[in-house]
Amino acid sequence: MIWAAENLYWAVILLVALGSLLFLFTQGGRPKNFPPGLPILPLVGSLLSMPNGPTRESFRNLKKKYGNMASFGYFDKRLVLVSGVSTMREVFSKKEASGRAEFLLSATRNYMLSEGRSINLGIKGSSGNKWQEQRRFLLHHLRDLGFGKTSYEPMIMEEVTELMEYLEQQNGQPITMKRVFNRSVVNVLWGMVMGKRYSYGHKKLQTLLKNFLQLTDVYILSPIMFLPGITKLATYLPSLKENVTAIQNIIKFIKDEIHEFIASDDGITTNCLTSLYLQEMRKSGDKPTYFDMDQMTAVIMEMFVAGMETTSSTLTFGIYMMAKHPDAQKRVQQELDQVLGNDKQPSFSEKELLPYTLAVIHEIQRTFKLIGFSLPHSALEDCYLAGYFIPKGTVLLANLDDALSDTQLWKDSQHFHPDNFLDENGKYKKNEAFLPFGIGKPNVWAAISTPLSCTS
Repeated sequence: MIWAAENLYWAVILLVALGSLLFLFTQGGRPKNFPPGLPILPLVGSLLSMPNGPTRESFRNLKKKYGNMASFGYFDKRLVLVSGVSTMREVFSKKEASGRAEFLLSATRNYMLSEGRSINLGIKGSSGNKWQEQRRFLLHHLRDLGFGKTSYEPMIMEEVTELMEYLEQQNGQPITMKRVFNRSVVNVLWGMVMGKRYSYGHKKLQTLLKNFLQLTDVYILSPIMFLPGITKLATYLPSLKENVTAIQNIIKFIKDEIHEFIASDDGITTNCLTSLYLQEMRKSGDKPTYFDMDQMTAVIMEMFVAGMETTSSTLTFGIYMMAKHPDAQKRVQQELDQVLGNDKQPSFSEKELLPYTLAVIHEIQRTFKLIGFSLPHSALEDCYLAGYFIPKGTVLLANLDDALSDTQLWKDSQHFHPDNFLDENGKYKKNEAFLPFGIGKPNVWAAISTPLSCTS
């Protein structure tokens, strides 16, 4: 008994000593001239003030109490919530704010995808020169391939036609809209990536949907995502097991499709992103390059994750809003009938002739507020942003929810008003606070999502 008591005594002493060392040497506190905010304690950060992680409401309270630069912390990470359109533009236009914060699932995906070779892959999962090269390549070729232009319009129209035929086949029966648009959106993305589409009943399309819908919603600002060393433990955590399995299935599917693409004539003759990426790989030969099979697989996966759910969810919410606001639905139908007649589908070339329809589409996106904040950035070095000192590695969050809810920039900002995008003459007008996907330099994910949302 005495021996057991002594062991317990020394175990307690050891735990207290280790806890004290962690408390003393783990980053905490607020450096001089750091943005104001919640208490940031060593070891735990702001978890005592925000035990369940941040919500949109807590972000709104942070902005209201501390202003456009408000801070909090998780474990050994400091985070700054950047609000206000002018402040966001100022901060995220700076090179010092262009670093990429590490994402748990991106790092885990990259580790599995590359069989342990790298966690620095894709657009979301890379930084520095690799990120710049991949982003430049993707934006350049997306424009060349026709994103936001008319060259992909026939493929989109084909999807719209097949979707309408599917809806007509339901013979007026109630339809669950939650996943109705996923097939059309996935097919358009697959056409851009692989240069082909599948009919509604095709087995490959069902496999595509099954794989990409397996990923459950993951809140990237959940406290668990910031646990030190969590990347190496992710595959063993029961709470993340379903997502890890889904990632494994998606990686296998994409790799199999790439190998099938390379083995066919499509790898040479098809004008699609995979073909262009393979050409870029061949150009480099044996020279060091940022273009390889692992990177291409990661980029393709990110295109689907970024483009599918954002577009499908926005379209589904649009149906809900049209049902909720029959007056707006009636005006859209009247404008379409007046400009296009009863049988013609709308096209990019007629967008300027449909100001109210365009205003409704953008007001749906603004009201939906699908993304509360853009992909987190991190400070590349110690710097000053918006007058505050920001240490290297600080995570920076663009508060898009604030931009889309600002009462000074939007009419009745919490409710649906297409007039937010119309001038006094009924013509479409832009608003600098319309940031549904991100802010800063041209955004890859906005390029993927916005054209589909406005045309499907």
